[in-house]
Amino acid sequence: MSSAKKKTSANLSPLLRSAFEVLNHGLHHYFRSNTIMDMKFALLHVDQAIELLLKERVRAGGKSIHKPNNPKETISIWGAYDILTKDLDVQVPEKPDLELLHEERNDIQHKYANPSPEDAAFHVAYAMKFIRRFVKDELALDIKEFVSAEYLDQL
Repeated sequence: MSSAKKKTSANLSPLLRSAFEVLNHGLHHYFRSNTIMDMKFALLHVDQAIELLLKERVRAGGKSIHKPNNPKETISIWGAYDILTKDLDVQVPEKPDLELLHEERNDIQHKYANPSPEDAAFHVAYAMKFIRRFVKDELALDIKEFVSAEYLDQL
């Protein structure tokens, strides 16, 4: 992407803006303290950011993020993976690690799980490895433009 076409938050899609907002908020919780509450919110938000990034790539690839039989509802993270790999030939080699994070998120949201700081550290490290690659390779963006350097320098 040329510097003349450099993207700013003002010309990002709403999906992408939201992804970076919740990612920054999740990292805020992650670095703020290692309490159970902060670890919960960190993982919930980082997982949500990943889902939004995947949906943005689906949208940018010319595919709808809405379910075919229910246009009021968007696809799930699993639907995004399917469209990316089957329709857009986008590979996500980090998917096994991201699945673990999404499972942890489901346990937090639906089963009142309490992630440990060690589990949160694992999930955030692997999520950020994916996010850094995906944002650069699939969305042609520099993550440093949208995520606080304070957080990136610590990961």
